[in-house]
Amino acid sequence: MSDAENLQSTKLGTTPIGKLIFKMSGPAILSMLVQALYNIVDSIFIGNYDPTNGVLALSYALPMQLLVNAFAIGIAVGTGSLISRLLGEGRKDDASLSSQTGILLSLIVSALFAILGYFISEAFIRAYTLDASTLNTGGANMQTVYEMSYKYLSICTCCSFGMMIEIMLNRILQAMGNMIVPMISQLVGAVTNIVLDPIFISVIGLGAIGAAIATVTGQIIAMFIPIFVIIAGRKKWDIHIFFTRGFKLKKQIIFNILRVGLPTVVMNSIGSVMYMIANIILNRSTDAVWSFGIYFKLQSFAFMPVFGLNQGCIPIMGYNYGARNRKRFDKTFRLAMLIAFIYMTFAMILFLTIPKPLLQLFGVGDNIARIKMGSEALRICSVAFLPAAFGVIMIAMFNSVGHGIKAMFISLLRQICLLLPLGYILSTYTSLSFTGFWMSFPIAEALSVIIFIPITISTINKIFRIKGMDAEYVRISR
Repeated sequence: MSDAENLQSTKLGTTPIGKLIFKMSGPAILSMLVQALYNIVDSIFIGNYDPTNGVLALSYALPMQLLVNAFAIGIAVGTGSLISRLLGEGRKDDASLSSQTGILLSLIVSALFAILGYFISEAFIRAYTLDASTLNTGGANMQTVYEMSYKYLSICTCCSFGMMIEIMLNRILQAMGNMIVPMISQLVGAVTNIVLDPIFISVIGLGAIGAAIATVTGQIIAMFIPIFVIIAGRKKWDIHIFFTRGFKLKKQIIFNILRVGLPTVVMNSIGSVMYMIANIILNRSTDAVWSFGIYFKLQSFAFMPVFGLNQGCIPIMGYNYGARNRKRFDKTFRLAMLIAFIYMTFAMILFLTIPKPLLQLFGVGDNIARIKMGSEALRICSVAFLPAAFGVIMIAMFNSVGHGIKAMFISLLRQICLLLPLGYILSTYTSLSFTGFWMSFPIAEALSVIIFIPITISTINKIFRIKGMDAEYVRISR
């Protein structure tokens, strides 16, 4: 079989853009919708198992979970971005070595988090719960919240290897244009978690421990899907994904993975830091912490599909950047913006119109205080979805061309530099109180997009000028 026949990734440079985005992003969007369900199913079952304490316990554990997820995604994004560019340049051997290096990095990071989770989970949760002296508990039993939270977190961090390897392998497959296997992997993991949650939580009566066991079991089973597929079809892949006899670490490959990967880790860790500090700001009231936890879970249904769109578009933009085809690059970028904006508009309308039914999923019952605050949080925060649609696609573009630092700065600006100061000032020094905190979300998103629009345009023009692509588009048959 010739290289041309074997190289599945060449479709990234030949298939019409609209069809290619649909083909590449469709399975990823479905996968991320499934992942969004994965993210909230524990909270739904725990919330109904213990309406007063359950969701609150998981809300305090979430920042550390986000940090683990940030490292898993960051290293995988750096590896996938590098593989896409190397395939676009025809460098299959280096792409193979990049895949193997990425897998090794994921194994190392998962081991480090196992150690970290074992030793600090309890102290981390205690700081928010038993040691919080100014907390208005709103009827919650903080001893119960503390025990549920740290036990859940300990299991999830110590057994994070399943998620780490699953995300890495799926990103590698996506970099070669295969979106189906990652979709199946996430679907199987989510279904496993959904099936096991009620069994472990309610039937066996393990509560939060059962939720954690169901979560990591789903992640491990999801990990085996791409492993089996890669081994079974090893002759058809563009590169050698798993370790070979000739494997050796190369500083340049590690550097190129981390050049995009570390900023992506930082970018996703910003979400963890933001959530952690937000909990501190809101920790005057468990109702506010509960409301923010529910919003953060539900907003994944808005953001996860757009992240799925990113997963489909990053290989397309990365390949065509490497292949020196600006016309296809620009068209992909513009169309992704439009799709993201339409979807986010629909999500915002749902949050604005049916907040109470959404809250009822988590066992809020007739708790008037939580219903009132939660509904306000969902309505106000969801306005941020519209500017966020553009910001998220900008991040994808920067990652696709290896400018991970700029992608990091967008997230840093919107979630740390703007959101938290605004949230603290408006909620503490004005009569708005917690309403002011919710208002900081759309304000921060809008300002960050306004600031980065000229930077984005300048970056695209510059990178193609450097490669000598501005004079004439590369002609590729459609």
